[in-house]
Amino acid sequence: MKITKIEKKSGTRYTVDVDGEYFYIFDIEILTRNQIRVGTEVDEKLLKKLRCQAEVRKAKERAFHLLSYRDHSEQELFDKLCKTTSPKIAAFTVAKMKELHLIDNEQYAQKLARYFLTEKCWGFRKCVFEMKRKGIQSELAEEALTACRIDPLEQIAKWIEQKYIRYLGDFKGNQKVIQALIRQGFEYDNIKTVVNEYLTAEAIEDF
Repeated sequence: MKITKIEKKSGTRYTVDVDGEYFYIFDIEILTRNQIRVGTEVDEKLLKKLRCQAEVRKAKERAFHLLSYRDHSEQELFDKLCKTTSPKIAAFTVAKMKELHLIDNEQYAQKLARYFLTEKCWGFRKCVFEMKRKGIQSELAEEALTACRIDPLEQIAKWIEQKYIRYLGDFKGNQKVIQALIRQGFEYDNIKTVVNEYLTAEAIEDF
């Protein structure tokens, strides 16, 4: 087999034909490194090597692109890369990103914990759930959240003051507030403690 055509596609990318048929698109760096030019004799082994190098390069470019927008966990980045490349290349690329210190699960967990607790004002359980969705393991998520030392009672009070205080006063309203706060990830006992502070003694007895 022989390279029969190399034609510029865009930027540093070139379309390569083998024996008169389209084969793949390569960056000029790969072609230069492997001394590929029109007329070069190739075999299946070399073509497979070239394609693998191109896939690795493409995966790295996608990883850099994704990480330029926001941080990712290892699992989150791996899952996204697997949409466009093989699991083997995705895993290799994630490892390279770790070597470059562009991904760090511990630091990412700490960042998410602070954001979810202070900006979103979510309860512990919801924070853990959302962090797991982003590829952070439960144990690491819980450690990061605990390290923030955020008082859940203060969080609950903030929710009530900003959104739910108008519903308090009767049994139905009280239950509506409790259920809403449970959905935000707070523990029932903590919710009841704070809600009771906003109620009269008669309302408390209705619980």
